[in-house]
Amino acid sequence: MKKALFKNLRRETHRMKWAFIHPVFFYLVIVGNALLIFATLIVHVHEKNINPQMPSYFDSLWWGVSTITTVGFGDIVPITRLGRVIGIILMYSGTVLFITFTSLLVTRWLSAEVERELTPLEKEILQEVREQARIEEILKRIEARLDKIEAGRSIDR
Repeated sequence: MKKALFKNLRRETHRMKWAFIHPVFFYLVIVGNALLIFATLIVHVHEKNINPQMPSYFDSLWWGVSTITTVGFGDIVPITRLGRVIGIILMYSGTVLFITFTSLLVTRWLSAEVERELTPLEKEILQEVREQARIEEILKRIEARLDKIEAGRSIDR
């Protein structure tokens, strides 16, 4: 039972160690980049003739990157309502993506720490289990001797 528990725990920590290449990580990278590209494309198409700060797609992309990373330099800003709404969406999306990436990487780092700590703990528990088995064996021998002694007394009576 205990051996199976540690085997499963070790397998889980090994799997978590590589969380940064987990499919969720790739999914977030793809979704984040697609969101950035399409959002800046929409803003560029909508604002290129209205906003003198966004004459090219590169300028819109610059604004999108600074917005999704929550840096927000302020050198390029949307002036239309749609551009500002997309900016809000990019800000929240950037925050969620940052939190998710951070949690994946922290999980990877902590699982490596747990695995390092787990090995000495496993050794200590294994030593305790062996000691308990030794004590149980001694107890069985004592009980067997007591049974023999009690059986011998009942014959004498």
